[in-house]
Amino acid sequence: MDRRRRVRDLLRPRTDRDGARRLSAARRERAQGRRSARVAAEPYDEASAALDSFANDLESAQREAQTLVSEHADAAHAEGSYERQIEYYREQRATTTDPVEAADINRQLLTLGRQRDGQSAQAAAAQARFGRIIEGLRESGRTAARTMRDAADGDGFNDSAWDNFSGWVADHADIIKAIHSVLQKITLALSLLSFVFPVLAPFALAAAALTAGVGLVLAATGQMSWLEFGVDLLAVATMGVGAAASRTIAGVMTALKGTRVARLAAQGSPNALRVVTGSFNGVLKGRVAVKLGPLTVKNAPRWLEAYSAKGITNAHFLRVVQSAKAGAGGPLDDILLGIGKQEMAKLRLAGTVNLVASQIDKLFSTYAPTLMNVLPETVTDVVPDGVRDFLADGDSLHRATTWRIGS
Repeated sequence: MDRRRRVRDLLRPRTDRDGARRLSAARRERAQGRRSARVAAEPYDEASAALDSFANDLESAQREAQTLVSEHADAAHAEGSYERQIEYYREQRATTTDPVEAADINRQLLTLGRQRDGQSAQAAAAQARFGRIIEGLRESGRTAARTMRDAADGDGFNDSAWDNFSGWVADHADIIKAIHSVLQKITLALSLLSFVFPVLAPFALAAAALTAGVGLVLAATGQMSWLEFGVDLLAVATMGVGAAASRTIAGVMTALKGTRVARLAAQGSPNALRVVTGSFNGVLKGRVAVKLGPLTVKNAPRWLEAYSAKGITNAHFLRVVQSAKAGAGGPLDDILLGIGKQEMAKLRLAGTVNLVASQIDKLFSTYAPTLMNVLPETVTDVVPDGVRDFLADGDSLHRATTWRIGS
């Protein structure tokens, strides 16, 4: 017994020393952990600041874009007014036989030409400023994206970069969803405006692509349903189809005018170009009836006509098909008209597909829950419980189509 006690006494100091060393090591590990946590948090703070900056840039760009679109519209309208006046005075000059009157008309044409060119320059300047805004917004977005990637890759932990990124998106989901919502509104506004101002079509497509990109980030990290992302992606696809079809129709219009001028010239017309140009421009006078689904709007304004045809050039093509007959006829003319009509069919199909996809989302999120609440229980009780609960809950479809990649 005494021997054992002596052994314990001999060992006790060493045990105390080992305990002190372990306690000191634990304290060092805790301090190192706190330092590592602070270091790991710094990239995410920087990423949050970069995203806030991008959100501010986006809001500022939206305000400036609205002003520029208004300026461009006013300048384009004034330019068109001056162009119509110039055409009128040119016709007057062609018919007058009085030298004094001809000189007055020439002076008027010079004045109108300068005014038209001034408005054209204003429209071009507005377009250039709009382009600079978009480029600045893209650079801001690239900066935010780089900062986000750096935050995901540089936190110092052993979890994957995807886990880090997903966590960061989850922490900032409200901000990213707000950006996504703003982008959706910008895309819608630009797509509608591009029907009247074709120069905005590339910006509308870029905004749609950016919206789909943000939607992909949200869907892949489980912050948004894949159904919503599918609607965004479908909008990009249909907008791309529409843009390609509109470009083809613009080319058809140019070729159609050329073939008709050539046909009239071959028939001996002394002013073939002037006749065909007058025929193409003449169909723009007055208003036409526009079909919007089951409704027909008589004497529709030009903007509604452009909306129905998905573009002002497309609306002009439809008028040419119906009314412009100077130089028409022949196999080449028929082929060009057939190509244009095929592209118009593509535009209508793309619009229908996009509309149906968006209505499917609304069917389950809005219409079905409202209907289930309005119908009497004698009707809803016939529906199986699982189906009834699914239809009554407006978020059921979104939840069913929401998951994180890698989960």
